[in-house]
Amino acid sequence: MMFAYRISLLLLPFLTSVLSHKPHVALKFGDDLRSYIMINPDMSPLEEAVSVCSWVKQLSPTSRNGAWMHYKTQDYSDEITLSDNLSWAWLLYGNTPHSQTPVHSQWFHVCLAWSFSSGTVTLYYNGVQIGSRSTSRKFSVSTGSLVIGQWHSTYKMEATFSSGYSFGGELTKLNILKRKVSDQEVAQMYKSGVCSNYEDTLENHIHLSWETLLSDDTEKHGNIVKLNLTCPTHTHEPTTGIPTTVRPTEEGGCNNRWAFLRLSDIYNKTIEKEMLQDLRERLELLAEFDGHQIDDTLIAHLTKHHCSSEMPRGDNETEESGDCNNCWAILRFPDFFENVRTCRRRLRFENIL
Repeated sequence: MMFAYRISLLLLPFLTSVLSHKPHVALKFGDDLRSYIMINPDMSPLEEAVSVCSWVKQLSPTSRNGAWMHYKTQDYSDEITLSDNLSWAWLLYGNTPHSQTPVHSQWFHVCLAWSFSSGTVTLYYNGVQIGSRSTSRKFSVSTGSLVIGQWHSTYKMEATFSSGYSFGGELTKLNILKRKVSDQEVAQMYKSGVCSNYEDTLENHIHLSWETLLSDDTEKHGNIVKLNLTCPTHTHEPTTGIPTTVRPTEEGGCNNRWAFLRLSDIYNKTIEKEMLQDLRERLELLAEFDGHQIDDTLIAHLTKHHCSSEMPRGDNETEESGDCNNCWAILRFPDFFENVRTCRRRLRFENIL
């Protein structure tokens, strides 16, 4: 299965983003004490591990601690506290030291993660670890409340907030996970960008999702407005050299990652779910040939035995003629033929998975 998985790395981000068609929505909070979300979720699954990840845009003065999340329990007042200037990066009643200052009025990505097994709280900014601290206790799951947009003065479900700490900014893709995210996962969240669907791959580990917070079932108080994001056409790179999935560049002749789009069954066609599903099915079929090199022999076998009338052909191809090479022509592109290789010749896939 690893063989097909490696190949799918080349196509899956493109297929997923087009198939999902998920709207990309942010919440903008009013700069006042009336704008907030307050919920009382069951936090017991987080007792031994938790991660909070979100995209944040600071709009309030940089000198102010705009609390965009505050989880307070009967036992601890700052079990989770995060501010838009990152002065507050509290988890398990302790602040995480760092020296990072976010860029005002621009989206930045932040994750705060911990597990009891590691005994370490880790803070990430734009895909890179910027701080950490040790702790020996577990996450508090006693009676409490979770507030988005304010610093809460009580653990009770009461709208009692401290003035001067209102968020007044924008949030999107805020998720609480029930495990500690890895360095690679955080780097990929940032690299994929504010409008990606990368978080969908972590769905089974998300305890409180952004979709839940966006839902009309989650009451939003005061001046909270939903905004449709204007999505950039590029992805980000982590701000330091954390290894992530290799992206092709023109250096070293590695500009052919998307050359397969010029195949006759794809080029000049409208991107539709049927086309993308077919590409996925071809990749899944390759899982049956785990361990085989991609060469003329394998392509000949696939052409003869796995090129049905339902698969796409060139304009002049027919099943009867046996001229069915087009449906597996993708395997002849340099990214596939004679093995799966990366754009950096000295870097193997095993180093980036």
